[in-house]
Amino acid sequence: MTVKWLISSFEGRIPRQLFWSWNAVYYGVIICSLTFVSPFIPTLSAYVLPVVLLVLLVPDLAVTAKRWHDRNKSNKWLLLSIPLIISRLMMPGQMVGEGGIVAGPSTVVQLFSFFSLLCGLAIFIECGLRKGNPLRNQYGEPYVHDSSTEQEDSSV
Repeated sequence: MTVKWLISSFEGRIPRQLFWSWNAVYYGVIICSLTFVSPFIPTLSAYVLPVVLLVLLVPDLAVTAKRWHDRNKSNKWLLLSIPLIISRLMMPGQMVGEGGIVAGPSTVVQLFSFFSLLCGLAIFIECGLRKGNPLRNQYGEPYVHDSSTEQEDSSV
């Protein structure tokens, strides 16, 4: 397994451990980017989150697709990610209302956010908590970490 395959390919399978490792990196990048930009360039802080989320979009979907495959489910289940993506991208715009005044979210936004939460919960349970198929399935063999391959690769 290579990092390129992990974050760019929509084929194959990964276990929960790799899924959680990716999520730690994903949220770490988001937190670090906001932490380091906001104090130094406050005017850009509203634009940082959407840009970082767009940069991480394909890698996040690729990792999640592999996790769905480990659960023996197709990439169609990635459709559950659409409300989450939209909600995350809308977040900075929701905070500032007319004239720069902080505004509360509308009822439609609140309902959409609730729907996004339900989709996120489904992804969390299926991809994050439930075990994958221990046998070969239509998406390939279960992922097995082979440290001997990494040692060979690192010596090249």
